[in-house]
Amino acid sequence: MEKILEKAPKIKIIFFDIDDTLRVKDSAFMPESITEVFYKLREKGIMTGIATGRNLFGVVPEVRALKPDFYVAINGAYVENAQTGEVLYKNTFSKELIEEIITWLKNEQSGYSFVAADSLKISKWDKIASDAIGPVYSELEENPNYYKTNEIYQMLTISDHDDQLELPEILSDKIRLVRWHPNSSDIVPMEGSKAIGCQKVLQELGLKAENMMNFGDGLNDRELFDFAGLSVAMKISHPEILEKADYITDSVENDGILKALQALKIID
Repeated sequence: MEKILEKAPKIKIIFFDIDDTLRVKDSAFMPESITEVFYKLREKGIMTGIATGRNLFGVVPEVRALKPDFYVAINGAYVENAQTGEVLYKNTFSKELIEEIITWLKNEQSGYSFVAADSLKISKWDKIASDAIGPVYSELEENPNYYKTNEIYQMLTISDHDDQLELPEILSDKIRLVRWHPNSSDIVPMEGSKAIGCQKVLQELGLKAENMMNFGDGLNDRELFDFAGLSVAMKISHPEILEKADYITDSVENDGILKALQALKIID
């Protein structure tokens, strides 16, 4: 604990995951203590960011109301200064790559969703899609050709056999799968991650990894936990994230974020 406390004074910016970190994904519960946390961090001159697999459309009003300084969205593929609206970084899929992915998923009898900066479309809306995406984005419009006229930053697999999907050789060096639900995986660029998006913010600010802290719980936080100077896992985190964490805190419902920041003496 002593070594962790030595890292705390160097922190200049803190990034927060949304689902099951800032708020409970299934119930949408967000404790009042989160508002207190963001207020106290601002008072101390510590900047804040949202680092999420969601796109901007999925950043719900109560999270926007926290007035973070930066959005690292779509697993790092889209980075925006939340105060000015300036886009600091974006990494889109080529149409050729998307068509290769669609061909593969069709052969695997899997549906798919397109993730743009502020909208999502799906190949088919059914119960499988509803179970996975409904709690996050609600019902999506069907549009299997959406990629032809819009920039796409990420795709999602949608199937009841998602754990059996394997990338073909033609795609294995271009993309990777990050499972976030029994029925769905994020399809991200091989080099894409929240860590890359947060690194773009640090470069903009002239900061180093040691100046950054993050809170998370899922496998899409894996690279971020390797990169950040100080990483905190929620109690219910994936075992791999718990293993990588510098500090493990309580659940969302039990004010885990506030407790961690107080224990690490970042806020009172």
